[in-house]
Amino acid sequence: MRRKAWRRTLVFGLVLAWLVPSGDAAARQKLADEWLAKPVDDRTFAAYLDFFAYDRRVPFDLKVIDSSEAEGIKKEHLSYQSTPGVRVFTNLYQATGASAPNAPALIFLHGAGPTGKDGRGAVLLSENLTRAGYTVLSIDQQYFGERSTDLLTTFTEQEKHEKLYNQPSMYLAWVAQNVKDVGRAFDLLVEHKGVNAKRIGLFGSSRGAILGTIVAAADRRLAAIVLLNGGHFDALEREHLPAACPANYVGRISPRPLLMLGGLYDQDHLKDTSVEPLFRLARSPKQILWSEAGHAPPSEKNRALMLQWIRAHLK
Repeated sequence: MRRKAWRRTLVFGLVLAWLVPSGDAAARQKLADEWLAKPVDDRTFAAYLDFFAYDRRVPFDLKVIDSSEAEGIKKEHLSYQSTPGVRVFTNLYQATGASAPNAPALIFLHGAGPTGKDGRGAVLLSENLTRAGYTVLSIDQQYFGERSTDLLTTFTEQEKHEKLYNQPSMYLAWVAQNVKDVGRAFDLLVEHKGVNAKRIGLFGSSRGAILGTIVAAADRRLAAIVLLNGGHFDALEREHLPAACPANYVGRISPRPLLMLGGLYDQDHLKDTSVEPLFRLARSPKQILWSEAGHAPPSEKNRALMLQWIRAHLK
């Protein structure tokens, strides 16, 4: 009990300290970047895990909204209750006739487009992974896709950063909810879809890759991690709380394998200041693949290498 009380006190103190305005955006940027040079210690990190705890006894209240089959893929449109009063909308992709317990699975986190999991890129990646032999559960993140609210209306980069990404306390709450949602997605695959709990990995794209870095360290059950076009900050981010900083998490993904993929000319997640510094903090086993591209899908060669990597590490 004393340990839990200490952790609650520490978390509250950390959050309170960061909610006090500094009045100097440049100084706050510098502070936010300190964790790239020196991530928090293990005791502090352990306190962050309280943000992501959830009650596994909450009923899923699983609903099948619709289902379809086309070109060898069965797609189910589902929703489930993640935490009390919070519903998550998902697309579950499986190869037609596949036996779920025998197929490894990936929980897919989309980039920050207005249509979320139903965006063209998210659908194509999910379908490609399914054709490669994986069950894919693609979930809408809070405020995106079918979970959109009046917080975001235009989904421009400026709006997303002004109202969410550069609002430290709100962003931490958003991260925490999404981590819980992924945990519940994991539980759903095991308890309702019969997937082997030891064969579930995570695939994050763009903002989903930034979020996925935190998810992967917070939820040790995920077996292998693929992060596409992620990094520490994107080009318009100014600050975040230490409990929402990928630099404090990426080194704690190990010993589970990590694959990062990026574009050499990505102007959103910059190679030299955002991606490579984060990758250096990761511990083995790890690998990074670069494409001669911007913020885009991996090259054909790297797609093949990515699938080869997944096959080797998510058995």
